[in-house]
Amino acid sequence: MPKSLAKVQNKIAKKRGRSTPLHENSRDSQKLRRADARGDKLARVAAARDKTKQPLLQRIAFFKYAVERNDAELFTLEHVHALIDGFIRRNDEALADLKKERRKGRPASAREDLLQGRMVVEGKEYDTGFCKYLPKLDFSVTRSVWPGLRH
Repeated sequence: MPKSLAKVQNKIAKKRGRSTPLHENSRDSQKLRRADARGDKLARVAAARDKTKQPLLQRIAFFKYAVERNDAELFTLEHVHALIDGFIRRNDEALADLKKERRKGRPASAREDLLQGRMVVEGKEYDTGFCKYLPKLDFSVTRSVWPGLRH
């Protein structure tokens, strides 16, 4: 059964005593290495999962803020399309600044490529079905999904 590094360390310390050194390839040292590697792997997987979910969380936060600012009962279709277009083009100013800072004849910076690529991917996603992960922007439904909004 997989255990955390601290649990393995405590179990080995209880069994052997605190002052007894371990041999390099003993069973206990192998257990410690495996437990440490398991902890490292779990941390790497969690960091990768958080990194992949970050754009989705940014999208949800953007639209939640838009719903909070909205005074109307319901969103019209034009309003929803304007919100989505605003979300896709949210980095236009930063992209323009990066282009302005770049000297003539120089390649685009990594940040500029990242922003441009993100806009292209989100534009394609908008064409194929953008609101896959968002609730309907019906005011009553939105209130039940995002209960922290002011009433």
